[in-house]
Amino acid sequence: MDLEMLKFRASCIQATRSFFINKGYLETDTPALSPRLIPETCLEVFRTEYRKPWQEGSDASVPLFLVPSPEVYLKQIIADHGISLFQISKCYRNAESVGRIHSPEFTMLEYYTVYAGYLKSLDITEALVTYLLDTLFIPENEPLGLRPPFIRMTMNEAFRSYAGFSLVDCPEPADLARHAQRLGLNDAHNFSQWSWDDLYELILVHTVEPALPHDQPIAILDYPAAVPCLAAGKTQEVTRKDKRTGEWKTKERWELYMKGVEIANCYTEERNEKEITQYIEAEDSLKQQTARIPHPPVTGFSAICAKMPPCSGSALGLDRLIMLLAGKSSIDTVLPFPLTDAI
Repeated sequence: MDLEMLKFRASCIQATRSFFINKGYLETDTPALSPRLIPETCLEVFRTEYRKPWQEGSDASVPLFLVPSPEVYLKQIIADHGISLFQISKCYRNAESVGRIHSPEFTMLEYYTVYAGYLKSLDITEALVTYLLDTLFIPENEPLGLRPPFIRMTMNEAFRSYAGFSLVDCPEPADLARHAQRLGLNDAHNFSQWSWDDLYELILVHTVEPALPHDQPIAILDYPAAVPCLAAGKTQEVTRKDKRTGEWKTKERWELYMKGVEIANCYTEERNEKEITQYIEAEDSLKQQTARIPHPPVTGFSAICAKMPPCSGSALGLDRLIMLLAGKSSIDTVLPFPLTDAI
């Protein structure tokens, strides 16, 4: 990386830090290692160990894991102190493709806002992007397609616009399977054994996301409740294609895309201890069965979340955002020492 890009990266990080400090957020600096993690079946982790000096045998080492997100620590701080906070830190995810927008080590901006829901966090994220553009560029030199306002569209609206059908009309896996076949996604697939959320993910990744606009940032809101996560839920009255009214359950969650790249993810945080316990137990059970590198779950995590004040949490891929701000097409160009040449 040349000196100018090193300086630009530093300016982006410094401006991000200034934005949150000026808004009264506490900056935290939590460990990269943990003996326990939040179980997430969608990702693999890195395992290491602490070797005790002057000891041998089975008790001489303690398994530790590199954190895929500082969430495991940040929620404890929020539960203990009830404050808005942010952290810029290295995170680690194993067994993922290494390429244009992925690296096993990456820089995450995570920020939690107390007494605010997911829509307030979306406003804050708009303000952050505006602040970065205003701070880093004169108007005639700023990159196109990044400046707010963000387009705001529900996931159901996105499927209707870009996949040609409404999710509320597809309560069964067979309903989504028919649309997947219509969209040409059935090559070498037998959908008879697929779950609803697997079919939903297939259509989202291969049909909806590629069609999202590149000339303006877009936030997709209100994810189906059938896709489990630790976001608070809500229920809406909807009218289905057959004119019958019914309930449509969603999660208070959004994801932000800029120039087709997923940049950030946000939840209104779930604080119902029973709901969180059920989620963690289900994820941990599946994780132990399927993970290449299983790990123990965080002890008492449900109680920690239940103790938090109402809040929303956002995670933003800072390397990806810097890449777009720099007008580049690969994160390797904005990383000082990219790993692509080594692995």
